[in-house]
Amino acid sequence: MSLKRAIQTFFKDPEPTDKFADVEPGVNIVDGIVKIEEPLRSPVRGENCVGYHYRSFLVLQSPRNPQPMIQKIKEAEVYSPFDLEMEGGTVHVIPPKATKFTREIHMDLKDQYGQKFQGVEEVILPGAKVRLKGKMKLIDGKPTIKMSIISVLEKQKVQKGVVGDRKKRKKSK
Repeated sequence: MSLKRAIQTFFKDPEPTDKFADVEPGVNIVDGIVKIEEPLRSPVRGENCVGYHYRSFLVLQSPRNPQPMIQKIKEAEVYSPFDLEMEGGTVHVIPPKATKFTREIHMDLKDQYGQKFQGVEEVILPGAKVRLKGKMKLIDGKPTIKMSIISVLEKQKVQKGVVGDRKKRKKSK
């Protein structure tokens, strides 16, 4: 990475790009289509996804106050490594941190807190068009971005975003 680019990105984010050729070592903001081999399963609806933001809370009703009170219980962001298909090439993306949160944990919370419990999730589906920010470096000769922030631009740009056919892959193992 050039000293000039390092100084520029320290003070101001680089412009977003959807072109593979524009990705440089250091901080990048890139747009592309999410591709993944083995998706995660979201905890509430059990959807195949690349990542999810989970929140759970209790809805408490007080006889003195007509407005329900919300008490936060648990929040988790979980991502799987994935590839980002850009114009002219693909970048591998590594999530910011590994978080362990599963459907079993969600179900345990649901059993523990009962009817006043609510769990919600926002998922990133395979095939979604996303914008992410992160630091790119070459790992084993492949451009790899360690993601810090991600946002969905279009929920599902292509029908699927899972690489290959899962049934064929399982049969061949």
